[in-house]
Amino acid sequence: MSDQAKMDISADVRAGCEAFVGNCREIEDTLAPEAADKLAVLLGHELPSEHLPPTYHWAYFNKGIPARDVGADMHERTGIFLPAAPFHRRMWAAGDVSIFQPLRIGVPARRRSTVTAVEFKDGNSGQMCFVTVSHEIEQDGAPSISEKQTIVYRDRGGPEKPLRQKEDAIPEGYFVHADSELWFYSAITYNGHRIHWDREFCRNVEGYPDLVVHGPLMATKLCEAMRGEKLVSQRFTFRAQAPVFTTSPIRIVTGVPGEQRHGEIQRSDGVVSMTAKLTLL
Repeated sequence: MSDQAKMDISADVRAGCEAFVGNCREIEDTLAPEAADKLAVLLGHELPSEHLPPTYHWAYFNKGIPARDVGADMHERTGIFLPAAPFHRRMWAAGDVSIFQPLRIGVPARRRSTVTAVEFKDGNSGQMCFVTVSHEIEQDGAPSISEKQTIVYRDRGGPEKPLRQKEDAIPEGYFVHADSELWFYSAITYNGHRIHWDREFCRNVEGYPDLVVHGPLMATKLCEAMRGEKLVSQRFTFRAQAPVFTTSPIRIVTGVPGEQRHGEIQRSDGVVSMTAKLTLL
């Protein structure tokens, strides 16, 4: 195949993906308390009473997927709402969540999701595609949450090594995620992605050494460690920088409380897996 042919195909793929900008989807949810209760138990926290804590809304507005629309990775297949970028891996890379008023549990709310950007970039591991999805959540006709979600598509890289073997001791001050935690979080958030429960898929298809811990699960843990007890208007932003596996010891580090607070998740090998910032509005 000539370089010119490759360039033409690349241009066609790019244009096809960019055509998804403007795609919209609306989902209404009753915000029944069961999902929030289960998530709180999983996190080891007190059960929410009247309002959802920040990021708990990720347990809601999750559309059922007909069997015909389930992809090989158990996500909704691309080409329906999200573009069919030609890369094997798909991950939640970053988020920007502004909470104007906490959602009330048990009161119906509506989320409108729109694909607002599709951008191809070259990274250290090769070409990637970044897709931005904007979410607007209303309750009782008033805006409650405005969110930007960044999804990255990238090709499988070289084999990644685990930070430790399962029989190795966990360094002091660090913790690892149990298989059961990943499984239950997937169930609560209706996330079928096989990288969180299927080791053979992780190793043989995606090239990961073990099960991958959900980015939003770690973001929720980081947000919970950074926020105060009162549910107030706030903005939480985070960016995933390196994967965490069930064999990866990590620790949560937060800065000094205030109107703006920084935090991060650190792996035991010194790599920062996630950074975050919490700002009071």
